[in-house]
Amino acid sequence: MNQSKIILLVMLLASVAHCDAVFADHGSLGFGIGTASPIITQTGITLPAGMWAGGTITQFTSFNSASDGKLLDLKNNAVDDAHGDVHSVKSLLIPSVFAAYGVTDNLTLGIRLPYVQRFGVRSPNEDGDAVHNQGNPGGFGGVSIFSQYRFFHTVDNLNHLSLVVALKTPSGATHVQTNQGERFEAHHQPSGGSWNPAVGFSFTRAMGHVSLDSSILYTVATRGSQKTDLGDIFEYNIALSYAFIGMAKNNLFIGSNNAPWTAVLELNGMWQDRQKTAGIGADPNSGGNTVYISPGIRYAGGKNWNTALSIGTPIVKDTSGYQTPPDYRITYRLVFAF
Repeated sequence: MNQSKIILLVMLLASVAHCDAVFADHGSLGFGIGTASPIITQTGITLPAGMWAGGTITQFTSFNSASDGKLLDLKNNAVDDAHGDVHSVKSLLIPSVFAAYGVTDNLTLGIRLPYVQRFGVRSPNEDGDAVHNQGNPGGFGGVSIFSQYRFFHTVDNLNHLSLVVALKTPSGATHVQTNQGERFEAHHQPSGGSWNPAVGFSFTRAMGHVSLDSSILYTVATRGSQKTDLGDIFEYNIALSYAFIGMAKNNLFIGSNNAPWTAVLELNGMWQDRQKTAGIGADPNSGGNTVYISPGIRYAGGKNWNTALSIGTPIVKDTSGYQTPPDYRITYRLVFAF
């Protein structure tokens, strides 16, 4: 495996390298590690035995926040109280740190700690005659542990298929308060306070200057803070990468890396089930499907580090009820391997 010293492009595929994504105004990064070129899509390649990787990944999402007039109109003209329980968010920032280790050439284990910060949370009051600025809830999210097992790869190392298994723990902040001194609802807390297992698959194929990566991940949300189930999540991604210099396969291996610049184009989709709270039922303003088209660039500045930037635009925003629609999403990562 001397030629398979992988140059890391780690992705904690959000969302569920996970930030309790449930509404349209939540982020998604996923679980697990990836290598090669994609920035959000999980690759099928694992770390070599004995290699450590670590770094940061940050995602910023800007939303088309609603005016006070629109929020009051939605509140006062709703068919029932549940549909009138609306809110608006200005933006969401999720910086994370992570570490991963190659137990064997085919098995990688890792851990990730996110910090979840929302800005500009607003919601109508109970009487529907004013809009409250509830504040900017922030705090540590739930710690995620993950594993990636590569159960198939061809002799020429051009095709790789892996199983990804992950678990988000109920750690993190669950009692952040609004400017009015009340506890934020569960979906605005940095952590949902629940155990959320996830399983999926990832695939990589190198083809000359181009590489193809795809991944799927299903996360089961259990009941956590405030007796709330934030909803199952299904993520699906596909990415095409183009090496400007050298061959695409050289992005996978430190020993033969001669492709410092790589262009990436991804489709990143996420379906979310509705939030459910014990004694209340399903939230009509939750759940749906969102798809981003995400062009990006990766730079490998040496055999042991790389950085990447992706800017995503939503092309599908099929959500239930009213949820703050996303405007754009920026994902940045910096990875070191040693």
